[in-house]
Amino acid sequence: MAEVLIEICVDSPEGLIAAMKGGADRIQLASSLALGGLSPSAGLLALAQECPLPVRALIRPREGGFIYDARERVAMFRDIDAARAAGLEGVVIGALSPAGGLDLTLLEALVAHAAGLEVGLHRAVDLLPDPAVAVTAAADLGIATIATAGGARVAKEGVATIKAMQWLAGERVEIIAASGIHPGNVASLVAATGVRAVHASCSRPIRNASPRAIEFGFDSELARVTDEAEVAAMRTALGRPAPASVTSAPAAAEGALPRDPAATLMHAEAAEAPDVVARLVGRTQAVIARIAARLRDRPPPFIVTCARGSSDHAATYGKYLFETMTGIPVSSAAPSVSSIFGAPLRARGALCLAISQSGQSPDLLASVAAYKSAGAFVVALVNDEGSPLAHAADEVLPLCAGPERSVAATKSCIAALAAQASLAAAWSGDDGLQARLAALPEAMTRAFALDWHAAHLPLLGARNLFVLGRGYGFGIAQEAALKFKETCGLHAEAFSAAEVRHGPMAIVGRGFPVLAFATSDVSGDGVRSAAVQFAERGAQVMLADAAGEWAAGGNLPAIAAAPALEPILMLQSFYRLANDLAVARGIDPDAPPHLKKVTETR
Repeated sequence: MAEVLIEICVDSPEGLIAAMKGGADRIQLASSLALGGLSPSAGLLALAQECPLPVRALIRPREGGFIYDARERVAMFRDIDAARAAGLEGVVIGALSPAGGLDLTLLEALVAHAAGLEVGLHRAVDLLPDPAVAVTAAADLGIATIATAGGARVAKEGVATIKAMQWLAGERVEIIAASGIHPGNVASLVAATGVRAVHASCSRPIRNASPRAIEFGFDSELARVTDEAEVAAMRTALGRPAPASVTSAPAAAEGALPRDPAATLMHAEAAEAPDVVARLVGRTQAVIARIAARLRDRPPPFIVTCARGSSDHAATYGKYLFETMTGIPVSSAAPSVSSIFGAPLRARGALCLAISQSGQSPDLLASVAAYKSAGAFVVALVNDEGSPLAHAADEVLPLCAGPERSVAATKSCIAALAAQASLAAAWSGDDGLQARLAALPEAMTRAFALDWHAAHLPLLGARNLFVLGRGYGFGIAQEAALKFKETCGLHAEAFSAAEVRHGPMAIVGRGFPVLAFATSDVSGDGVRSAAVQFAERGAQVMLADAAGEWAAGGNLPAIAAAPALEPILMLQSFYRLANDLAVARGIDPDAPPHLKKVTETR
């Protein structure tokens, strides 16, 4: 059986988020649902612009009946213009004539004015003597959907008429069963009528109304708000799984999940990153100078990095640093070549950079041992200076991150980026970059305070997204994609802004979320170009642009610095976003399912 589409009507920012998180397929946006729904406000339209789901705006200029005068008709045209300007999928209209039938003249004008938008008919059709006549009229006008209770007050009382309308509509018009639909009756209504779409508010009463506000007419005892759990229950009743954020809700109610994003270990440890970088820059000057002198004296023919997870993404950042600043090729080692296959290596004179927070994973240790036996110079960038990896290396460059307890690595990954930048600057003799590293902690503090909430709404109900970067920014795109998966339960793929054009961009359409990191150098130009191209397709583009050139909505502020250091600042801002988003989606970022802090692979 085909899935039944669930359309949820909402009239507030809270309702919009609840509908998305609960698993709605489509949103009908309105204001004042207590009055049957009116046209949504400009502010709500702006928020809906960031929603990854299809959104249709209700076009109803006032409460009361559906017979409109000339001024009200002008207001309806303007409301359609506002919905189009907000980038919504469509509008929902309705109008009756004084004689009691459909006002076909006005409806035709409204449909023409909404050219390019999906158009639906609302429940004004239930006031017709025979609602079924609306089916042919809608098909003739090019109207795509009709919401109806079959001429009754609630859908369960109009089953026969809804069924007849569904039969009459066939494939020409989508009939949406509406009014009084809830998880307890939706399955039986669908079975009885044959409809493939339902419309509901899935709301609950608001319990905190102020008696004084009610007395003054500012509030109502009947006020309601969309309930995320009710939307999820609707899905379950129709044989569809509830989203992960909802299935986690019982644990949250028991207090097992954090309610305040600032109370997580991930937040606290990410906030420590500026101090970590300050310690690293201050304490590692001697060892970095010693390693850099050795590398200048005996330049390696190539560099190989050995790392897993976040550390491997830090190594990708290092690849671009070392290749652009020294001209020496950098490759990522496959630890399995040594740990599983035991294959001999030819690496005499090479530089092996092993990066790890714990320094304990057996496959990394096996790989480092193999490279060292093959004649490579091994430098360990490791947080635990007493670890097996530190003991196996020729030189240890400590990350100085201190204990890191959250499963999601943050400050240790940032430290690995900064350590490589410091080594590359010392090796290549770039005194300017060294000086900028000393000023980096202060900029990181500002980066952590930047407001990236523009990304929350597009990602709260998302299931997939792309993360783009290029050059120095590609490694942090990989790291962001990993963090979305492990902390937010959100499937994300990282691509170079160049590589994404070779096939992956085919699946990016309207509403598809894309997070992009653009540095202020030439590599950032490619990211900005891709962002514009995706935005033109209707994708939900969220761009952190250190060049500050992004003019579209949803911009994520970024701090300009040396292009090689800008990814560190953007990653610092991103870590706060990932933490806050995880909590909003009902997931504990400190203890994601099926993961532990130290992963030992062979």
